[in-house]
Amino acid sequence: MDRRDFIKTTSAAAIAVGTRTAVSAASGAQPDLIRTENARAGASFQLTRVIPDNAKSYRTSVIEGYCSRQSLKVGEKIDIFVSTRPAAEFQIEVFRMGWYGGAGSRLMTTIGPLKGKEQPVPEMGEQRLRECQWEASTTLEIPADWPSGVYLGRLTTLPESPDKPYW
Repeated sequence: MDRRDFIKTTSAAAIAVGTRTAVSAASGAQPDLIRTENARAGASFQLTRVIPDNAKSYRTSVIEGYCSRQSLKVGEKIDIFVSTRPAAEFQIEVFRMGWYGGAGSRLMTTIGPLKGKEQPVPEMGEQRLRECQWEASTTLEIPADWPSGVYLGRLTTLPESPDKPYW
């Protein structure tokens, strides 16, 4: 499985945030904004724990989610939909993808802990399409200091006690 499929099919919810050049220019942004941003200290966005439902599937129902939109501007809001099976507290770490000295990303914020719940598994539709239509778990407003780029949300369940696993 390639890296793209791994990220797509695991517990990560991808968040893409795009701001227009005009917005950056209006806010007095420097021409080297991306270079300056990528010089900041980075963090690893890699998924270190993945548990598929069975040996034939890369999907996991322990924690999974999606977002209401794929592209936003500063100040706009995005709903994040998450299902945990069984119901468990969870957090969302939002990373901006970039060079960051070779780290690959920078942690922008952590949302949570949030109360998770089991959301219904939708029936298979035409062409094997499933439309979740879950209740939103949280809403994120894009801060003014977040630069344009590709963002990724890493979902992690929070164990009730130290002897319980997290995913």
